[in-house]
Amino acid sequence: MTIKDQLWTADEMYQFARDNQLGFNIWGAWLQKLHFKVVAESLLDDEYVVSSFIGRHTDYDDDEGEELDGRQAKPKFFNTQGYYAYVITNENRLVYARWRPFFHKVSSIPLNDIKNIEPITHIIWGHVRVESLGDNFSVFWTKSVVRKIAKQIQEGVSDIKNGHVFSNSEDYAQGQTVSQAGLDRQAETKIVYDTATMYEKLSSAKLSLEEGLITADEYEEYKERLLGRK
Repeated sequence: MTIKDQLWTADEMYQFARDNQLGFNIWGAWLQKLHFKVVAESLLDDEYVVSSFIGRHTDYDDDEGEELDGRQAKPKFFNTQGYYAYVITNENRLVYARWRPFFHKVSSIPLNDIKNIEPITHIIWGHVRVESLGDNFSVFWTKSVVRKIAKQIQEGVSDIKNGHVFSNSEDYAQGQTVSQAGLDRQAETKIVYDTATMYEKLSSAKLSLEEGLITADEYEEYKERLLGRK
């Protein structure tokens, strides 16, 4: 059984990243907490964060980048889209987000869709390339932080492959165990998120629930089907 933190608020996510030396925002904690607030507001019902980190973000395509002298142009630390908040959740998602005054960006990747995690470091700076079935991006920071970030993602992916489950320390201390059948069911669970529209679909369904257009049971049924649990 894998014991993980349960982080619910932007302050908790920010503090976890700082306490574990997983990056920081040179413009201040107040701004980085706004990035984490976007993450917190995007979480599903009963979803919480088990680890978090901070870095500068760049999206890319597999065939993206001009070639210089026959080689692909290297991404630059300061030539990025700015600071982002990144988290791994108990729903086996890697969520990343950025706050802007009039436009917030939030995306997610199922951990079992990640096909490559490649830390690339230089004398001072570095970045970790994350390649998945949907999105490809790099997270930039100092080389020591980049290695820690890569390890966080790799551990999340490894937990899924090994059929591990998340648990809080209180449950563990009480000696609660998970049967092998339960582990097998979890390993077989296939999450089929539409990473581009999943959040929008769930938000629309939640709004319909609040306006009385659908029942609570209908909302739960829709959510379970969207997450591939049914």
